[in-house]
Amino acid sequence: MERVTLIPANEADWLAMRGQDVTSTEVAALFGASPYLTEFELYHRKIGALSSEIEENERMRWGKRLEAAIAEGVAEDLGLIVEPFKTYMRIPELRMGSSFDYKIVGLREGWSGDETFRDLFRVHGPGIMEVKNVDGLAFRRGWLDGTEIEAPLHIELQAQHQMEVAGLQWCVIAPLIGGNTPKPFARIRDEAVAEAVRKKVAEFWQRVDQGVAPDPDFLKDASAIGKLYGNDDGTEVDMSDNAYLAVLCDEYQQASKEERAAADRKRALKAEILTLIGPHAKVKVGDFSISAKAIADNPGKLVTPEMVGTYIGGRKGYRDIRISAKKPVAA
Repeated sequence: MERVTLIPANEADWLAMRGQDVTSTEVAALFGASPYLTEFELYHRKIGALSSEIEENERMRWGKRLEAAIAEGVAEDLGLIVEPFKTYMRIPELRMGSSFDYKIVGLREGWSGDETFRDLFRVHGPGIMEVKNVDGLAFRRGWLDGTEIEAPLHIELQAQHQMEVAGLQWCVIAPLIGGNTPKPFARIRDEAVAEAVRKKVAEFWQRVDQGVAPDPDFLKDASAIGKLYGNDDGTEVDMSDNAYLAVLCDEYQQASKEERAAADRKRALKAEILTLIGPHAKVKVGDFSISAKAIADNPGKLVTPEMVGTYIGGRKGYRDIRISAKKPVAA
């Protein structure tokens, strides 16, 4: 099976390379396991109906900034040598591709400690290091941390997909938890998982080639559908014979009424709670904790220095009420 190694010249070049493949960060969508992407949205990205451009957020920016420090630190702890693995690799026959973080290329001399990871290098040769900067709460909620660590399914699939594309037999998933606790663990290439990935990817591209879009999940895909149908063509049509559309319109109106009623009820409850707690900033009652801090006035943004005293986007101060319930103790 041919594997091609490419060096993207810039981000636009990298996005173009990714567009022709199912990548390691996308493959979980084919298993319904991605927290970021559905198969429906992925399909419309690959046919060019939706943009594949990645909107970078604060977490992603800091992940990039800390990537090298985490990789080098974990490698030092484990007695390994790593180097940046900044290529794009693909298997044209399967239309699978992947980018990587770091490659494990050797063993540190004079190192003493647990030889587990070094033994994997001795047996399998070079491997992949996939770096993750993980918030402590996110780790507790989404990762299994027992005798063995298990990443969320989309990360486990990402690692297996990367090994398949790179033709390497092992990897280290290296999460740094809460900024100061590394919890690296190894994964060996699993042929059964690789076969399942290849099968899903082949079925996906068959859909694309035949022009058969996956059925949408109208909740998960609401944002993608909003982008797909974000413009109108100015035409008017009569769809009086579409009984199902009429039912949906009725349900939509009912949901809007319920939404307004819920908002009114929430405002009334807030007022009633404030009459009971008065000026207290924090209150405990039964299984609940109430935070009711005062948010100061915000005059907004000054339009121009010349227009003295002219602001936009301001708001009056208010009490920000947040209520949390005590988690039940596990039996």
